[in-house]
Amino acid sequence: MSDAREVCACKVGRGIERYGLDGLDAELVRRRRESDASLRELADYTNRRILAAALDAASVDLDDTLYGAVDDEDAVGVLYETLADDETPTERVARVRTRLVQNGVDIEAIQSDWVTHTTVRSHLRECLEVDTSREASITPDDGRDTIEWARNRCANIVGETLERLRRADLLSTGPLETSVTVQVTCSDCGATYRPGQLLSARACDCGGESAD
Repeated sequence: MSDAREVCACKVGRGIERYGLDGLDAELVRRRRESDASLRELADYTNRRILAAALDAASVDLDDTLYGAVDDEDAVGVLYETLADDETPTERVARVRTRLVQNGVDIEAIQSDWVTHTTVRSHLRECLEVDTSREASITPDDGRDTIEWARNRCANIVGETLERLRRADLLSTGPLETSVTVQVTCSDCGATYRPGQLLSARACDCGGESAD
């Protein structure tokens, strides 16, 4: 396996350098080969490491009921799930993001450095020479990550546009927190879901009905 910290210029490699994630490559390979971790699990692990490193650099005290955890390691996991899960209530996401910003954490920059399972797949294959061919060409995780990327991208565009209007004195508000909620509705049964709910269920209400 090549030394990715010296030669890897992909997003995972840049994250390793930016956040000082020593040993991340070796741990990704170990989890893939020994624990048969999925690419999505490896992406989540990488993102938690990025978040933990950023919080440590900002000296954030995680002993806070807002994070809903009893120790720092647990708090990072809870915090990551809160920010990454599209089923988290938008009000809670906004509160947590505001608290992080108040503690000097650039959460938008951190989230932009988070990786998807496709990024991890490319890193393993092209940078670490790890075979990932057993993964299916398309999975629910593929769809989940693409939808989440689009949702975050939409929220970022809206937030950046509003901020430009504020700087141009065309909008008078305090600091704004922007979030986007995606819902999908089956035109046959009328059931409405968040994408994550539908992907977890794998079927809508009419999907479970027997054919006449």
